[in-house]
Amino acid sequence: MLKEIYRRLSVYSTIGWYYFRRLIRQHPWLKKSYHHVPGAGEEFRDFLRRIPADKLFVHTSLSAVNRFTDQPDKYAFLMQHFWDHFSVIASQAFTPQVRKTRVYDPLSTKPAYGAFAKTFFQRDAGFRNLDPCYSVMASGHVAWDEKVASFASNGVFQQMVNEEFYCLNIGLDHVTCSLMHYVEYQQQVPYLQFGNERFRLVLDGKEHEMSHCLHQNKPAYSVKGFVWWNKRRLMQDLKKTDIVQRVTLHDVRVYAFSMRALYLFVSEKVKKDPFYLISW
Repeated sequence: MLKEIYRRLSVYSTIGWYYFRRLIRQHPWLKKSYHHVPGAGEEFRDFLRRIPADKLFVHTSLSAVNRFTDQPDKYAFLMQHFWDHFSVIASQAFTPQVRKTRVYDPLSTKPAYGAFAKTFFQRDAGFRNLDPCYSVMASGHVAWDEKVASFASNGVFQQMVNEEFYCLNIGLDHVTCSLMHYVEYQQQVPYLQFGNERFRLVLDGKEHEMSHCLHQNKPAYSVKGFVWWNKRRLMQDLKKTDIVQRVTLHDVRVYAFSMRALYLFVSEKVKKDPFYLISW
């Protein structure tokens, strides 16, 4: 009983901290403003050259890229330099709105999160799988099965692990990678409940019925529907390893790490403590 009370207090502490932090950071007076710094772009290119991989999965703040270039099109600046060093670029294309609409069209359902992902969808994505809520986009040659769910055992995230993708974070406070959702699905973590739901998939103008496994946050481990990963704790633990390459370029944090290494690290932590990702 005491153990359960402690666990819930720990989880609520995580949710409270990150929810409060997000509210503060959304205030106009506290939002970061980035301006171009001459020479920062070359430092950023040097960092990209040190990434020992040919394929990249990206989580980035486009506004932070202002530090590296005075070009008005920050997305084009990034992609130009990505193609100089990598043969495949991938991004999340998550669409939580489909939980309400129940209709998913991979050609027109826009990603909900991030200016980079939204622009990537419009300009460069040549591949997008048929996962209604957690799709992944890619540009460059990939041999992934578009019909397989992203978090399936043979899905896109497992393929990125197998193919030695690196994940790049730009302008984010903590190491961030959608891959950790895959660990949650794979190990069926106790703070989520999993079940098949029905959707309508639009292909070539025709609708098809599909059944798809999705998670829901269990009320006992969420506040107003929020469950937050404790990225601060994850960062502290990752600092004890050599998994993450990190640099701060004129107040912009940049992280790069092997998705395989992160997968193995987080999987082992969650095996030992199923609440690892969300407890304080």
